Amino acid sequence: MVFELGNHTLILHRRVPVVDGNGHPVLDAYGRREITPVDETVTGCDWEVTESIEDESAVTVVRLDGRGMLPPGTSAAYTDAVTWNGIKFELHGPPRPVADISSDAVDHIALTGRSYLDSNNPDSREEG
Repeated sequence: MVFELGNHTLILHRRVPVVDGNGHPVLDAYGRREITPVDETVTGCDWEVTESIEDESAVTVVRLDGRGMLPPGTSAAYTDAVTWNGIKFELHGPPRPVADISSDAVDHIALTGRSYLDSNNPDSREEG
């Protein structure tokens, strides 16, 4: 590996589509694909908060942007989410395999995510 991924443990919230016996997606009453949530603990990851947006009082953080890396071979999709330090980040864009610079092997999976904190839930606020 070119990069040391880190020692963070992320919870990957995979949203796996439900399919029928013929492999077609199962739709709910509103015509949306049904999903099965699958939480997977992934070790040896890296995650950092890259930006925070505060509300007008400049006290309560209402949005966090972050980026990270998963070990190669980790299955992730743009519809998934990750939890880092108790904060859930929805993936923002597709996971991107990054090749090792000295070979064609995948070195890591790069992710970006965004977290909106629930302003109606005081426990979700981070005071600055």
